[in-house]
Amino acid sequence: LTMLPATLQFFVAMIASAMTDRLTRKVAYMHEEVRVLKELLEAATCKKRIAFTAEQRRRLALKGKDLTAEEQAACCRIVRPETILTWYRNLSARKYDSSKTRKAGRPRKPDEIRALVLRLATENPRWGYTKIRDALRGLKIEIGRTTVANILAEEGIYPAPERKKTSSWAHFLKSHWETLYA
Repeated sequence: LTMLPATLQFFVAMIASAMTDRLTRKVAYMHEEVRVLKELLEAATCKKRIAFTAEQRRRLALKGKDLTAEEQAACCRIVRPETILTWYRNLSARKYDSSKTRKAGRPRKPDEIRALVLRLATENPRWGYTKIRDALRGLKIEIGRTTVANILAEEGIYPAPERKKTSSWAHFLKSHWETLYA
């Protein structure tokens, strides 16, 4: 600005002052509007705090981190500046957190093995977990007794004593039809 002629400097200063005054009035109005909305929300819900969604917290954190401490103190009306900075730190930390890509435990058994376990359990209602495991080992499929129990539990099939109590005559005849026919 010092290289500009004095009259031009004067006009630039006037325009900047006018723009600053307009922005100040707009911000003051928005602050008052937020205050009124907070009062209405508190009257409607009887709560002072607003429950933000994760997406809303993310948006506020991204916009709020660019503000200086003075700007945050002047602008932040529905959330404290410390809260916005905490949300931003958590957002940044999540970027480097690999817990979403890590999976706990062993991978699931293939669908073919799961289907075979279910088939053996439904066709042979008296067989327990150990008998099903041993039958699969006879087919050269290595599986644990607990894995058999978990597969059956996921499908809502009861253990052997309860399973045979819930069998119907139609199911019994269907599963033993070849033997009865012979």
